[in-house]
Amino acid sequence: MAVTAPRRLAPALLASAALATGACASTTLVTPKTVDERDFHCARAIMDGTSPYRMPLAGGEPDPALAAHLAGLPYRARRAALAAGLEPLLARLLAAHQATASGPASVESLNLEEELALRMLAFHAQIESAAFEAGCTADMLQKVLPEFAHREQSRQLTIAIGSVVAGALSGIAAGIWSLENSASRFPAIIGIAGGGATAALGTAALTHGTGVVRLDHARNRLVPVLRGTDPDHLYPSFVFRMLTYPDASDGKSPRDELLAAWQRQMEDNIEGPDQAAARERLLSDGGTYDEPLLTLRAEMFESLESTIRGMARDLELLNRSLVRSLTPLPPPAALPAVPGLGGAGPPLLTPGPVPR
Repeated sequence: MAVTAPRRLAPALLASAALATGACASTTLVTPKTVDERDFHCARAIMDGTSPYRMPLAGGEPDPALAAHLAGLPYRARRAALAAGLEPLLARLLAAHQATASGPASVESLNLEEELALRMLAFHAQIESAAFEAGCTADMLQKVLPEFAHREQSRQLTIAIGSVVAGALSGIAAGIWSLENSASRFPAIIGIAGGGATAALGTAALTHGTGVVRLDHARNRLVPVLRGTDPDHLYPSFVFRMLTYPDASDGKSPRDELLAAWQRQMEDNIEGPDQAAARERLLSDGGTYDEPLLTLRAEMFESLESTIRGMARDLELLNRSLVRSLTPLPPPAALPAVPGLGGAGPPLLTPGPVPR
């Protein structure tokens, strides 16, 4: 009668071990972490249609006589001026400057120069702001990636502990049963079952699980670039026009080159059959992301940042071209002759006593 309770306890120990181990493992795998891109505080604040973010931009200069003053600008500088809506302003400024080239600047010319300076400052700030948004988002997504490794380590640790518990309890159960009846086969059966469970859990602990996080991105800044339109004004107007204006040399825009880079990144991170689903998820308002898809999204924002920063080169070229057009530089002064390169001049080093 004293050993009846231990015999009844043995199956209960095994059942509770199996249930506890399964419950721990399932809890580790089922509940994904939720991340909202808006919590990164990278993007601009949401404002209505009357906000300063919606800066109206003019088109090209319609008057051929005024547009002729822009012919001296380099092509990429002219393209930046067109994207910025500066052609009418620049044409009037250059015409006014030419009219007063031999005298003092007119009031109209000074007013146009002041307006131009303010707009150029705004465009530089817009490039920096849009590049910051993209780079900041990429950095914050990169910080989420270690969460996958942490969750995988937790999963493996939970299963490993479950394996140890299952082995220990099966040994205890087999021992209890053998104390009651050493001739019974049940202890051996319990030992075999416990060993199988331990081996199965140990093997599961060595496998690599597929973890996921839930990423919400309601104001999805990849969508305007992928679709070529920005109805929600997620980008400054100048930046988006610079992204989408084609180059006259090859007909491609920076957006076209960016899309090609994104496609290469898609092929590097996502298997072919899964690319359509990945694209759909990237264009949505959010959902579950595994590690490769989250890595792809971070890389896409990094490429977007590089493309936007590259626009500053064209804006700089426009700046330099305007400085040259509005303030002609004097001819360079003659440089002093250098000994050994032709012409006379003082020696570069004067011999002197050698210190002791």
